[in-house]
Amino acid sequence: MRVSSFARKIHWPFAVGIIAAVWLSPTAVAYGVGERDALWRVVENLCLPMHRTLGLALPCLEVDATQGFIVLRAPADETRILVVPTAKIEGIESPALLRSGTPNLWSIAWSERNRVVASASRSLAWADIGMAVNSSVSRTQDQLHIHVDCIDARLKRALSANVRVISKNWSDLDLRPWADHYRVKRIGAQELDQGIFQMVANEIPGARARMGMQSIAVVGDDGEKGDHDLVVLVNGQGGHAEELLDHECSKGKK
Repeated sequence: MRVSSFARKIHWPFAVGIIAAVWLSPTAVAYGVGERDALWRVVENLCLPMHRTLGLALPCLEVDATQGFIVLRAPADETRILVVPTAKIEGIESPALLRSGTPNLWSIAWSERNRVVASASRSLAWADIGMAVNSSVSRTQDQLHIHVDCIDARLKRALSANVRVISKNWSDLDLRPWADHYRVKRIGAQELDQGIFQMVANEIPGARARMGMQSIAVVGDDGEKGDHDLVVLVNGQGGHAEELLDHECSKGKK
């Protein structure tokens, strides 16, 4: 049955309210944990149709159909946002991420960090924010997404303690017992444009053949001279780089 434009004007705003309320509720969060396609359904069935029909992003924060990404507030988190491609890309193992023409989601995600700053209850600097993608065996959703949030205070201390060790070349950083072992490298902010997935695949031996086992974080760091650099951290053993973020965005952990 064809729906008239008048009917759409009546029903869509009502539907938006229901959709947003349900998606952001604790019940939806619990339900989504067991549904590995829940995030993709939000993108495909909610945010994209809403944007096409009414020009609204709801329940997302932003829909950019041209560049091919959406920005979504993670349910029940005050500061964490997710940057998600609008194309179906299951995760870090997808060959599409190493092809030219795929949106550079790391660069996009870093440009969206002001949403974290605006939502935080404290002042956040460059070196307080990070991004992470989990490995295929550690994620809960089968749609690629980059987490953007505050970094764990313990990571900040570890980076500061190893500031002279972390360079433009890959080195090792052991964060045990509170986190995992990582390969680390310092890059300039402009190097995000070259693509972090490609960097890992090209520079870490064996990574290209085992991309699904890679877990990657990119965090702000001031280095020795106070420069606005970034540090890339990679775990190639099926890790969970999201462990390096602080979703409570607290002032610090003991």
